[in-house]
Amino acid sequence: MTRDKDLLIELGLNDLEAEVYGLLLIQEDALTGYKIGKKLGKPTANVYKALDSLAKKGAVLLEDQASRQCKAVPITEFCDVVEASIQRKTASARHVFTLPKNEAYDERSYQLQSVELVLQKARQMLKNGQKVVMLDVFPQVAALLIAELADVVARGVQVYLQVYEPVVVPGAEVVAIDLNPQVNVLSYWSSQQLNLVVDGKEHLLALLSDGLGEVYQATWSKNLYLSSMLHMGFSNHYTVARIRQLPEGAAYAQQVQAILQQQSILSSGAVPGVSEMLTRYGR
Repeated sequence: MTRDKDLLIELGLNDLEAEVYGLLLIQEDALTGYKIGKKLGKPTANVYKALDSLAKKGAVLLEDQASRQCKAVPITEFCDVVEASIQRKTASARHVFTLPKNEAYDERSYQLQSVELVLQKARQMLKNGQKVVMLDVFPQVAALLIAELADVVARGVQVYLQVYEPVVVPGAEVVAIDLNPQVNVLSYWSSQQLNLVVDGKEHLLALLSDGLGEVYQATWSKNLYLSSMLHMGFSNHYTVARIRQLPEGAAYAQQVQAILQQQSILSSGAVPGVSEMLTRYGR
């Protein structure tokens, strides 16, 4: 019952409201506030206050009679009400708190402590990408970002993926690291990594628990220097991984040359963040 109550509290009910609604959900017949108070061992006056609040939140129906018997709104309908309320509130918040276009550029680093926020930030970064995306990602996180990555590729953005299990993203440049079972990175990591740099201007580094239930460490920033350096570092690592996986043969030297040529572009002013950094700090 404690877990059930906690879930109802997460839907926006307070402690007593969760108890009252949870009780009504398992009752076939409607109950008065007095009977609910008796069953829960709670003061009747407090129960009636909770019922009034639950009615306003869309969780219970109050009989239009003096007895005011109460019946629970089915949980599926109540969840629909909660979702609609959240969508309405978030739409209002976006409208009211939209930042002005002339806001100063923020290059501070921020800690993220919610898995949901980490994933949402990654999706937003991918959505905003204009030129090039570098992503080093473990399987559980990769599975949640496939659709967004496909959208990025469809917009003509260059996507470079470093993965640890086979992943198919048509149009993306993908290199799989250490798929040999004896040396596979996943065999000695009991966590999930998400390292993302977009346009060399914004980065997200996150270490999440296996199963994605907890954030161990996550940092997000638009710091231009750090983002540019991380972009170049990831592109170098990606390039080395590609060269290591080339088959030996007559075309080996030519293939290496092509990869290194691509790497020189990835480290040049063709990358927005690198270009801006050189403009800001170069001669």
